[in-house]
Amino acid sequence: MSSTTAQSLSRATTATFEELALLFPELDLSAVQAAAPLDVAVSVEFRGPLTGRLVVRASQCLLPAIAANMLGAEESKQAPLQRDALGEVGNVICGHVLPLIAGADKLFNLAAPLVVDGDELPHRDDDEPAARVQIGVEDGRVETVLYLFDTQAAAA
Repeated sequence: MSSTTAQSLSRATTATFEELALLFPELDLSAVQAAAPLDVAVSVEFRGPLTGRLVVRASQCLLPAIAANMLGAEESKQAPLQRDALGEVGNVICGHVLPLIAGADKLFNLAAPLVVDGDELPHRDDDEPAARVQIGVEDGRVETVLYLFDTQAAAA
């Protein structure tokens, strides 16, 4: 795992939570944050100069605050809006990290985000993360994982 890729993923993740979700991520997790389950996830697949997938796993308890802050409303109790908000967080993190690692002039095609509960995300047995970042947010935590696929090896 490249430290530059991990730093780029960390920067994109923290910036997205600060600027879009209006929440303040912590790189050093408290005991409460570290124990919080990662029980909801979003996956965003991308193609372009790099092919891969970005996965954001989060504690379910964060979704109402994320959705409310993004919508500029009171705490959102509507599960579909909360899941859509997490999907948008995944999209934005992906859109921020790809230019950082591939170059600002590169173009990518991002698939629609797929939001699921727990570990229901589709995966390949040989998936190895290129970078993994974990942050604490309020009383929960978020883990962002970037997978880069070797399309030449897959075509052979």
